[in-house]
Amino acid sequence: MRLAKFHFFALSSVACSLYVPDVMNDGSGGRPGQVGRGGAPSGGMGAGGASTEGGTSGSFGHCEGCAGIGDEHAGGHAGADTSGAGSGNVEAGAGGELGEGGAGATAGSPAEGGSDGSQAGAPGDGGEPEVPAEPAAVHVETSVSYQTLEGFGAAVGWFENYLLANPHKAEIYDLVFAELGLDILRLRNRYRGDPEGFDPGAAELVEQATASLGRPPRVLLSSWSPPRALKANDREDCSGETACTLAKDENGFVYEAFADWWAESLAAYASIGVVPEWISIQNEPDFIPPSWEGCKFMASETSDYPGYGIALEHVHARLQELESPPKLLGPETLGLHWNKLDVYGPEMDLDLLDGIAHHLYEGNAWEDPDLYIDPMRSAHLLFPDKPKFQTEFSIPGEDAYVETAWLIHNSLVEEHVAAYLHWDLIWQWGDGLVSLESPGSPATWKTEKGYLVRKTYRSVQHYARFTDPGYVRVAAVSTAAALRSTAFLSPEKDRLVVVLVNTDEVPRRAVITWAGVSAKASAVYRTSESEDFEALGALPADKSVLVTPRSLVTVKLDLAK
Repeated sequence: MRLAKFHFFALSSVACSLYVPDVMNDGSGGRPGQVGRGGAPSGGMGAGGASTEGGTSGSFGHCEGCAGIGDEHAGGHAGADTSGAGSGNVEAGAGGELGEGGAGATAGSPAEGGSDGSQAGAPGDGGEPEVPAEPAAVHVETSVSYQTLEGFGAAVGWFENYLLANPHKAEIYDLVFAELGLDILRLRNRYRGDPEGFDPGAAELVEQATASLGRPPRVLLSSWSPPRALKANDREDCSGETACTLAKDENGFVYEAFADWWAESLAAYASIGVVPEWISIQNEPDFIPPSWEGCKFMASETSDYPGYGIALEHVHARLQELESPPKLLGPETLGLHWNKLDVYGPEMDLDLLDGIAHHLYEGNAWEDPDLYIDPMRSAHLLFPDKPKFQTEFSIPGEDAYVETAWLIHNSLVEEHVAAYLHWDLIWQWGDGLVSLESPGSPATWKTEKGYLVRKTYRSVQHYARFTDPGYVRVAAVSTAAALRSTAFLSPEKDRLVVVLVNTDEVPRRAVITWAGVSAKASAVYRTSESEDFEALGALPADKSVLVTPRSLVTVKLDLAK
């Protein structure tokens, strides 16, 4: 969790783009193809897969103008050559993984007399960039499937009092639950030993979420700090001090008392109608906060700090005494870089965890979300048999909706996360998916009703609104490098959802094709600097959609059975 910009450290790593090259042109020539990333054989990482020249590989071969998708045995192959540009594949086929330094797509030569074509056209008279005459191709192959979604969500850890006291809270509840499409609600464990009135906000949030969604939200309960009696510094908040950790008694660290507190917490929450599906025994165990709750656990026990793996064993054993124990997620490290999961992973009994959880606080890497690609791939390969949960991230003070959506895309495609949770569902003015003004000072409100829906709300909404737990991510490839695409198929195969993120300042017209299903109806939604999940109607007959500069597009397809 971040309350200020304390998580932001400098990064020096550089990540390369893995997407098929941009095949758009300015009407005079094609752009030379770039090297694609090859798919690895099933169950492993590709070590320098074969180039498309000299060697054969499987291909669907039935979608003219579409980018290629590798099969599970392919080292990677190029898609169709469009406008003289080679198109490398984005992902391996079913069961395959992305290869590090995989297949290279043969570069297409520019059209006769053509130019490089790296820009989509000169600005028009009004200063607006022209839409390239040649559209980008986005193809969805529903027969190639990846991870199953647990869902999208966000946390309410603080400032719920602003929501509970807002006179317009009923409409805010619908905004943050049904309209957003929230599946998972992350809460902070506030139980401190007294079950009377210990967390009234959680009870109302779950009740209102259930009413808005028509079903109970899936709840993740995380601990920022155990009660002060279990802390070496005798308080729940930290000030950067090394003693912000678990207390010791004559037998060492108080693991048993920590496990008992967790069991008691679950009973207390159940008594107010909050039954977590998952718990995380410690939020960011690798970090000592400067001014909020925390409790440091090292990967393995030292003289100064308890071991996360040991604490996990004690909590797991205690919870097995319950009639219906929750699932365990961990270790919820601060981020992925600096080998965080590589350090904690070997010290945990992975059989005790139902999913691997972490955050994404990685310096200013959010400014270029592709800096996360390598550690995301490493996390995917490090825990191949465990679903991955990105359980917290936001950009403090920034309403960077494109970068947020870009990070969600990379998490889904590179790490294969099953769940992505934004940090602050609601927060005080200036942050959160929905910013709240102080209910005690309505005369000073900047808004009519004391709340503001921020652009990052739309980032989550584009992925969450029309998907649900159980949807499966299927292959989606784009021939434009800056146009990131993901697709999700419902378990009943009656809905296909395609999400596009244009990371560039250049507009693109994308033609969306799909295989393996038949659509009977469609609806298109777009967010840009001037639009907020704007309904654009159905896809036209040519299946094209204008993806404006730095915009997000969701296409919902109702499928014929």
